[in-house]
Amino acid sequence: MSKRQYPVEMANLVCKFGARNLLDYFEEIVYPAFSDPALRRVYSETKYFFENVELVTVDGRVLLVGRFIKDMIFEREQVYTSSGLVADHDEMQSSPSCIFVLVLDIHRLIFLKETKGAPNLDNFKSTLENFLKVKYKLYIDSVYDDAKERKEKVTKKQLMLDNVSPTLELIPLTSAQSIDSFVRQYQVLSSVTYKFSDRNDEHDNEGFFEAVQRQKDEVGSKTTTIKHSNSEGLDKESVIEEVQAATVQGNQKVTLVGKDSSGTELRGDNENFQLKSYVELTSTAPSQAAPTLFQKFIQLVGDGMIQVAAPTQAALAKLNPYRR
Repeated sequence: MSKRQYPVEMANLVCKFGARNLLDYFEEIVYPAFSDPALRRVYSETKYFFENVELVTVDGRVLLVGRFIKDMIFEREQVYTSSGLVADHDEMQSSPSCIFVLVLDIHRLIFLKETKGAPNLDNFKSTLENFLKVKYKLYIDSVYDDAKERKEKVTKKQLMLDNVSPTLELIPLTSAQSIDSFVRQYQVLSSVTYKFSDRNDEHDNEGFFEAVQRQKDEVGSKTTTIKHSNSEGLDKESVIEEVQAATVQGNQKVTLVGKDSSGTELRGDNENFQLKSYVELTSTAPSQAAPTLFQKFIQLVGDGMIQVAAPTQAALAKLNPYRR
């Protein structure tokens, strides 16, 4: 009997604290946001939370691994029988889950859906964003209390200026083949928009996008947008090549707008041409699944499906205390 193939997605996790990065507040804010078992994001009857979070080292690289769970209640009011519809109220708990691996030195997220109805990357982003804000507030409170104990003059407002609150973006990594297939659905591709947001401490390999990103940073822009538009249609071959270059590292968000062969408006972004792969697991314990997922990531890098810069020396130095 063939082993089960689990679907895997990957994304660039961009967590910023003003000009600082995820690793600058890893111990104080980021790791507690993942590992505190008391944290829950509640949405109606649904709860989102992390479990079995720990740090593991694979091939000298520090990974943050764990499980992301969506705990919910299914409610029914009626069922269909041979006699027709019958009132039948019942409830059932369901808790679909994912395994995640965050490669800390390059901020890339590997995301495996364990079950049908598993939470998605948007759920993951919203939950982590919520937990980061909780831990950021506790961090500011702690620093303030410590300063007061030392009789130092300090205000929480100043502390928040010195330690900027976290922002989070999760940009799906894309597949060149998926981009090609998606763009060719357009009869008329009328606009392509590139959104340059904050990024981690890395650089793009593509010269044009690196130049724009650098200029954005130099002028202090939070968001920079470049748009190509032509109501009669852009050149699709050139757009395919450009979008592939823009999205391969997960540093830019792209939006495409146009019409398909039937004249219906067609819109797409990074999620529509997301890179997806599959792996077999011998264990679904997050820490034991991590090496397999990391090796899949390395394989895709080696095959040229993913481009990523080498970890910076600064990032590696910050992770030395966690390397085992």
